[in-house]
Amino acid sequence: MIPVEFRGVRAVGPEGFRCVVLRWEQRNRILPLWVSPLAAEALAEDSEPRRPSTADVLAEVVRVAGATEIGITSAFEGVFVATIVLDDGAEIDARPSDALLVARALELPFGVAEDVLTQFSFFAADDSLREYLNLSFGPTPDSVSLASRDAQADADFELMMRQLGVSEEDLSGGSDATGDDNGERDL
Repeated sequence: MIPVEFRGVRAVGPEGFRCVVLRWEQRNRILPLWVSPLAAEALAEDSEPRRPSTADVLAEVVRVAGATEIGITSAFEGVFVATIVLDDGAEIDARPSDALLVARALELPFGVAEDVLTQFSFFAADDSLREYLNLSFGPTPDSVSLASRDAQADADFELMMRQLGVSEEDLSGGSDATGDDNGERDL
């Protein structure tokens, strides 16, 4: 598995769907992971609860048993599958959000299978990341040579945003080509 960075939870689109942003640093690509509002809240909070949550209990069991690997191992019909591999070789099937919670609680690296990253991650220019996700990775040594004017990367990102139901009108306030909002076009 290839290690990825957890870059936070973001609300995306007009519906505010929750998206965990994982970054594949070597390729400067992101892997969006859609999660429930409850999982998003658990991943976003940094406070210590008075009593352990279910994820805290699972993390403690994994800590006692020992873990050799935690991460997303496959995808089937658009659903990511995560696995927690214990020291004795036993594998625990988990939702990616739960596996990520365990990895963060134990301060262990979180990885993603290379074939999953290759198929589902995408490059996004820094200005697109700022616009859509309020994120900035800044230039990396590998990405400096990749101009933000990469037509294929822009097309991939635009396609993904359309599939999410986000259009330029959603982001620009809905004005048309004439600059007004009445739906008419100047000829």
